[in-house]
Amino acid sequence: MRKQFYHPINEQHHALWSAAHDVTVPHANLQSVLPQLQALALRTHQWVTVIGAPREIIEQLVAAGISRSRIRWVYGRDQDEREWATEQALLAGTSSIVLSWLGDLSHRSEQRLKMASKVSQTYSFVFNPLPSLTPLH
Repeated sequence: MRKQFYHPINEQHHALWSAAHDVTVPHANLQSVLPQLQALALRTHQWVTVIGAPREIIEQLVAAGISRSRIRWVYGRDQDEREWATEQALLAGTSSIVLSWLGDLSHRSEQRLKMASKVSQTYSFVFNPLPSLTPLH
């Protein structure tokens, strides 16, 4: 489901979508989503994979109570690498949550990530500067 929020670091407008499960997030910044992420992370001993985010995001996750030893951080040099890493992290099935900071997504890329998340039953949040045209569930 597509939701709008403001990024706490640079206050740029982003869209948030959750692909595997319908996680309803109110219009808010990342700080208000962290309790939900912590609750989801505590359900399993799998990774919380963060792709394309600055180091400050990792620190926010740790401050929210997610163990640093369970956070897998992938930076990615460009959009293609981050999209590929997101899809691979979802398909591997070793993460309970995948958080990705991606640029503009093509409709095809968006659908591929949606399907990967659904198949693996992994919670996936993609922060994108443009709203998703298709609600993902």
